[in-house]
This record gives sequence, structure tokens and C-alpha cells, in this order.
Amino acid sequence: MALNASDRLVNLLGALALGVSDQIRSAIAEGMPLGGETAAALTVIGHAPALSIDQLSRVLRLSHAGTVRLVERLVERNLVEKRPSPADRRVMSLTLTPDGSEQRDRLLALRRAALTPLLDRIAPEDCSALERAAEAIVAALPEDALSALTTCRFCDERRCAGCPMEVFGLLAPAGNP
Repeated sequence: MALNASDRLVNLLGALALGVSDQIRSAIAEGMPLGGETAAALTVIGHAPALSIDQLSRVLRLSHAGTVRLVERLVERNLVEKRPSPADRRVMSLTLTPDGSEQRDRLLALRRAALTPLLDRIAPEDCSALERAAEAIVAALPEDALSALTTCRFCDERRCAGCPMEVFGLLAPAGNP
């Protein structure tokens, strides 16, 4: 049975997704040897300050108990603060400490450094087409604000003017550098 162009594209897209994911995870492991979803938690909390532990659990796809342990490790390392939510004092809101913000910036720089050489292999005239295609695919992934944040859990929202996730409100960029 001969493969058609779309079969090949599906195969290439799958390989691309895994290869890029591996590059990101490898780069981030250098800057955050704690493992697991620690780096994603820092990135997400910085992206959407005041998330609850329950929301973080759903974004990271971890059990509630696992997320509580993760947050406790981040609090012990002075990377995250827990505060009662102004809306419901029973719920804890999560924010990055200054050390947590610095660590997040280092992780995002490592991610960027790992991905930039991959894009350097693309002809300049093909970059805008790739950006449009990537935006369309990324925009099709989430169903709501939390799944959008899951999709963008390693993104630097400051570098994404016109982010396809802005439609969900939670992900409106904080401002571009």
C-alpha cells in the first residue's frame, strides 16, 4: 500500500512533535534537575499567577496529592508562595517569588536556546508559512482556558504577540519585552 502525501505529513508531524518535545525536556532538565513537572509548574504559575492548586493539578495532569507535594517542594525552595485566595479564603493561590521568577526566566531561556537552532535550518522564506501552520495547529488543540494553559505550559507568553490562546482570556500576554 502506497502512502499518500497526507500519510507522510502525519508521520512527519508526529516525529516533529516528539523530537521537539524531547529537545525541550532535555534543555529544561539542565536548568531544573528536580524533574517531573517542576519546570512546567514554574512556567504555568508565572504565566497565570493566582492559580489554585486544583487548577495547577488539571493543567499539569497530575493527581491533586502529587500537585500538593510538588507545590510544597517549590515553597520549600522559595520559588512559589501560597496565599489564601481573595475570592475564597479556603483556596490557596500560587504566585512566584522573585527567585521563582528568575528560575522561570532561566528555564525559558534554555528552551529558547534548544529550539532556535532547529528553526535556523528553515529557509527564511519558509518561516512565515511555518509560523502560520504552527499557529493553526496550536489553536486547534485546547478546548478551554485550562487546556490552553496545558498546551502552553512551556511557553513564554511575553514573546507571543497575537497568541492563539488569547481567545480563552486566561492566556492574554502580560506584555512583550
